[in-house]
Amino acid sequence: MSHFLILLVCFILFRDSLNTVQILGLFPEYHHAPSQYSDADQSSHWTTQSMEMFRAAITLADRYKIYVGGNPINYTILQTNSNGFAELELVCRSITNTTVPDILGVVGPTTSTNARYIGPFVARIGLPLVSYTATHAALDDKSNYPTFYRTIPSDILLAEAIVKLFKYFSWETCSMIIGNDDYGYGGLKLISEVYYANLSIKERLIFDPQSDKYQADLKQTLEKSQSRIVLVWANHSSCTKIIQHALHAGLLRRNYVWITTNKIDFNMFEQNEWFNLSGILTVVPFIGNSSAFGVNETLQKEAFDVWRNLSHNKNSVPKLASAVSQEAMYTFDAVWALIQALNKSVLHNKPPSMNKSLACFDNFLQNHDEYLNHLKMTRFYGVSGNVQFSKANSDDCTHGVMYGLYNIQPMKLKNSEETQKPTYIKVLTWYETTSQHLQILVIEAHPFVIVHNSSTDNQSSNYDTNLEQVSSRFDPMKTNDPKIFIYGFVADFIRELERHMHFTYTIHVADPTTAYHSLITLVAGDNRQYDMILSNIAMTSDRMLKVDFSTPFYDNTFRIITRLNPYSSPLSLFSCFNPFTWDVWVAIFVVIIYSSIIIYIFEYQNGNIENSQPELKAICTGIFHGLISILIMNGDIRLTTTSSRLTILGLYALGVILIATYTANLSSFLTLHRGKPFISGIDDIKNGLLPFSRIGIVSNTSVSDYYIRNISTKYYSLTTVADTYPRLLDYTIDASICDSSVLEYAVNNYYCDELTLTGVSFVKSPFAIALPKDWLYKTDLDRNILALRESGKLESLENTWINHRACSLSSSSSSSSSSLDQVNDQNSGTFSLNVLGGLFLTFFIITAIAFGFHLWNCRVVIINTFHQTMKRIKLPIRLMPIRC
Repeated sequence: MSHFLILLVCFILFRDSLNTVQILGLFPEYHHAPSQYSDADQSSHWTTQSMEMFRAAITLADRYKIYVGGNPINYTILQTNSNGFAELELVCRSITNTTVPDILGVVGPTTSTNARYIGPFVARIGLPLVSYTATHAALDDKSNYPTFYRTIPSDILLAEAIVKLFKYFSWETCSMIIGNDDYGYGGLKLISEVYYANLSIKERLIFDPQSDKYQADLKQTLEKSQSRIVLVWANHSSCTKIIQHALHAGLLRRNYVWITTNKIDFNMFEQNEWFNLSGILTVVPFIGNSSAFGVNETLQKEAFDVWRNLSHNKNSVPKLASAVSQEAMYTFDAVWALIQALNKSVLHNKPPSMNKSLACFDNFLQNHDEYLNHLKMTRFYGVSGNVQFSKANSDDCTHGVMYGLYNIQPMKLKNSEETQKPTYIKVLTWYETTSQHLQILVIEAHPFVIVHNSSTDNQSSNYDTNLEQVSSRFDPMKTNDPKIFIYGFVADFIRELERHMHFTYTIHVADPTTAYHSLITLVAGDNRQYDMILSNIAMTSDRMLKVDFSTPFYDNTFRIITRLNPYSSPLSLFSCFNPFTWDVWVAIFVVIIYSSIIIYIFEYQNGNIENSQPELKAICTGIFHGLISILIMNGDIRLTTTSSRLTILGLYALGVILIATYTANLSSFLTLHRGKPFISGIDDIKNGLLPFSRIGIVSNTSVSDYYIRNISTKYYSLTTVADTYPRLLDYTIDASICDSSVLEYAVNNYYCDELTLTGVSFVKSPFAIALPKDWLYKTDLDRNILALRESGKLESLENTWINHRACSLSSSSSSSSSSLDQVNDQNSGTFSLNVLGGLFLTFFIITAIAFGFHLWNCRVVIINTFHQTMKRIKLPIRLMPIRC
């Protein structure tokens, strides 16, 4: 009975073990680990560090409760230095072993050569292979390696970095030494076939690490070469051996510039040889140590803590991230990518499982299509940076790669002439932005982002009509959703940045109800989901505590929007007098009376006015003729004196100007008052002219922050800017504050005769791109934005989109272009005597000249009358008109 119970327990444990899944890790044996990117002091430790980070990732998955089939993910590590066939056989045995859990992913192998053997096999059975050190460019061929992925940068990027380095120093030729393996031949193919126009290879040498020999004499080949720049493209151990041969041949520090693609091991050289190594340059990628480089510092700290807890020797765990090899970082992210894909498969109820067979190539991973698709779309910020495999033609990790140019410098011990072990000093850093794949988040805000969803037909008529016009004039920009496209200022702006910075991107459209403050958090911190947010995002002091902003690309302000004609205007019988102020009308009346009197005086004695006609009636007749002269310039009045004619000429001139001014001003006045808003600007809102509950504000935006800080905490809350317009039209609110560019576009294109902007712009609120704190490419982005501004491209985009007008000028003049005049319409629509005083003064000068002519013509009569008057000074003076 006891034997039966023991067998039963063993059977249950064995069955549970079969229900678990595992990830297989492939690592070289400790004593022979050809590192490609590790420092010399770490070259003997990178294998151990990589395996420890492999275990840490599996342990973290268990800590986060990431299970498959209700069981934690397990692991198996295989250490081997076998060739491709031997390593393929080991992998095959592990997969077909029915006594171990199903293998759902492979991390490795170490070399590109072995990856080219294992890749086709795992592709046949649907198993993903994620390498942390295989860099050969041929592995990007998805027809041969459809399930191959890698977290380490491809050799293509290294070749681009080297070409940029040569261009930086104006170098055009080199002699090239390669290792006799896939890594070396791959580098030679890239330089000679892809970048032959940028870099010419004068001599080629192949180094065989097994025989430790060249196919030709090293010294003779380099001495006859036309180039004195030597490029060594080989792995870590081969680079060290090649430099040793060059040192023994006396080719170092002798008119040659040596550039290697891997750091050498100083321990392989004698102490008296260290000084001769100075000046050797090395181009290698490096991993940043903060979130500015896309590194998830929280995940990195958790991984190191797990490593420290699992390690038996606590002192062997590096205290600083810089002491951890890059291979170890890439290993962790490779495992974590597989774990993320497995977790998503479980959440979608389609976990993969291995259908095992005794024949190696007959094994098959079920549900592998969904699993591999999740892996391809997986994106996260790992311990080595931003990890993502969704590039169009390659499944390299598409985060931006940083390259450093290092120089070997010998160190002197203090108070000693003895040379210390050399060290690598970074002398130049640059970034491969061409490999940067950006996740860009946008939110709908006309005219910056216009969203078109081809799967819905229930768009509002205003927007739908304009959208048809837009789509016929501009190319749509695709998003991550194939049914959604975007147009607008931002779409063209992204295309311009792409043309200058050569990055790739994926556009994500946020839910329009998402609060703007919530958008900012999506690019902040270690768990950020996007690289930038591009829309009508305003720079504020509170937001700058969480994220960084680029150089502003548009200078925005706030404006107030109201209904065009909220209430009917009261009837006024005297509106026709509004173009002129009362003092101008009084001046006109005085001119008419004055001119009629002097014309009567000028014409009385010449018989043009009958003597029998009463003087009052004659004066009234003159007033009538003066009014007629001003209004219609009637020529039926017969004048006999020069003075009268000159006076009438002055009246004609005065009438022409007054009538033209009155007509133009009356037209403008009526246009302005056709839809007069009931508030004139932000001061009216601050003074409580409107109830605060009748003012619409979009919550959690820069506008709401301003309103709460400067006006009131009470307002009508709106979810989106698009909610503003229907709430105004249905009289829910009376006014709203928002971005001027958004409101002007809406009024000029969608609500021509319904809504209007009132008052002047206030509170400058520039739009900029929201970026993660200390984003690596911010300087380059700012420089390109300024270049677009200086070239006039941004201004052109503003004219195309922001200043676009679909409404006719007549229908929108009173709402948009004339909104500034409406602020002081009573004054700006009226001409006072201060403006027209010179016109009346000119007329009085003319009449003064006319009086001069009259006095001259009547001088004899005036003199005689004066003498007679003096003789009769004691007699009563009878007043009578002077006769000519």
